[in-house]
Amino acid sequence: MKTQKILSLLIIALFVAGCASSTNQRITRNEALFNTYTPAERKMIRTGQVALGFDPDQVRMSLGDPSRETTIETPAGKAVVWEYRDLSPSLGFSLGGGIGTRGSGVGLGTGVGVNPNNTKLLKRLTFDRRTGEVSRFESYN
Repeated sequence: MKTQKILSLLIIALFVAGCASSTNQRITRNEALFNTYTPAERKMIRTGQVALGFDPDQVRMSLGDPSRETTIETPAGKAVVWEYRDLSPSLGFSLGGGIGTRGSGVGLGTGVGVNPNNTKLLKRLTFDRRTGEVSRFESYN
């Protein structure tokens, strides 16, 4: 049982590491575009920061893909909102047993899950519908 727990935790760690991309990896994949930005913008992206006026490419390079993307209604019309959430996986274990006409049995189960609705909101960015740039930035760190 202890071996199964360690194996489950190892699988989770490998899954999370494989899904995450670092800022440096994102910059390397988009190096030509990154080099067109101003020195101040490049510095912000390297340190995982976002500024008003950033376009979606700059935000993705700095923070990665959003956890959730929605459209909201504003007085000026529809706007796109990106949310970044703490998507730490949750791990569950269960133990069950039963007795039947042919004998008894015991079972063990494990589960891993991430539900964006039950996670901590870290950042929310709103993009101006006309310019496509960040017009509002909220941080909840």
